[in-house]
Amino acid sequence: MAGVKPFFLTGANAKIKVNGKTLAFCTNLSYSVKVNTIAPQVLGMYEGSSVEPLSYSVSGQFSVIRYVADAKDVIKGTLPPGTNEKGNGIGAWGDDTTKGFKSLADGRAFENLNPRKLKYATTFVMEVYQKTSNGNVSVARIRDIRITGADFNLSKAAAATQTFTFTALYADEDSFLADFSGSGQQFA
Repeated sequence: MAGVKPFFLTGANAKIKVNGKTLAFCTNLSYSVKVNTIAPQVLGMYEGSSVEPLSYSVSGQFSVIRYVADAKDVIKGTLPPGTNEKGNGIGAWGDDTTKGFKSLADGRAFENLNPRKLKYATTFVMEVYQKTSNGNVSVARIRDIRITGADFNLSKAAAATQTFTFTALYADEDSFLADFSGSGQQFA
């Protein structure tokens, strides 16, 4: 095996994008796609004759290593590419005129954790890339994410991290595209 380059996924980086703009980078991403099924029971039979799908759902979690809201002033120079000048807390993931700033993303993802604004909150897309010698290659894309929980962890020994749990409509990977199943009122 000496001299053979590894060809498996390692060290994937996730970018949180709202309306196509990178707002945060994350670590420890995990998600699962679940297809709920049922085996219809027929009178006189003890076993099902088929397994039928009932629903499709995506859920998971990711952690964000937090950085300060005044990163540009702290670094005293040019920020690394993709760094949000307002910090990368969820409050910086959208427009908030009450705090006096307009997000790069022009979205409302930050309203997912504000009880007053939940009905106005919007979903967002997370993209996962694999670093290769040819640049970044898209590995997965989780679409229409809604935040369902947030935990914050600050300790003396490590950087502050924030872990978010989420639910989403679709998870696409480099080998398939998850498409919607029908045409209801939401797709009109």
